[in-house]
Amino acid sequence: MGIDWGVFLVPAAVLLVIPIAIIPAYRRVNGSIMVSGALAALAFAAFWLAFGGLRGVAGNSPASGIALYCGVVLTLATWAPTIIAAAQARRWVWVALLVVAGYVTAAAIYASFSLQTCFGPEFACPPVDPVRQALAFAGYLACPVAALVYGAVPGAFPSLRRTRKPPAGLTVSPLRAPGTSDDAATNEM
Repeated sequence: MGIDWGVFLVPAAVLLVIPIAIIPAYRRVNGSIMVSGALAALAFAAFWLAFGGLRGVAGNSPASGIALYCGVVLTLATWAPTIIAAAQARRWVWVALLVVAGYVTAAAIYASFSLQTCFGPEFACPPVDPVRQALAFAGYLACPVAALVYGAVPGAFPSLRRTRKPPAGLTVSPLRAPGTSDDAATNEM
């Protein structure tokens, strides 16, 4: 009895969406966050709108499951770097909003499986409440949309901020005493 390697092929192939989403936009400071956030939002939108959400998973639609898996993987690939970028920029309100948005998305994914009371084509599934489904869909999009908004906000990244130039005729000098360096000061201690 051997291992069925085909079972691992689809999840391993889906993990390739991370470099595909990040590498093409690496030259822009917020490009990778924007591209991976947009792809995560598109994957979740396809999961809910094109493939029927959990009804597609319950009906054993492989495309629905792949869209959900891609959305989850891309959301994680978007969430962590966006929090890191916000923390490095010391934008603590954004850090808090992004953490909350990530947990809202995780809770929506978890809760959406409780909306589906049956799995498999052989069971008769009761109708799903449209309000709960709309709330779950909005929850799925919370983290990718928050990352997109963070990436689109001017000044969200420190390297994109304008540096102020002193008025004409004035210069800016360092505050340390002339002739000293940071290396000499640390060696004396």
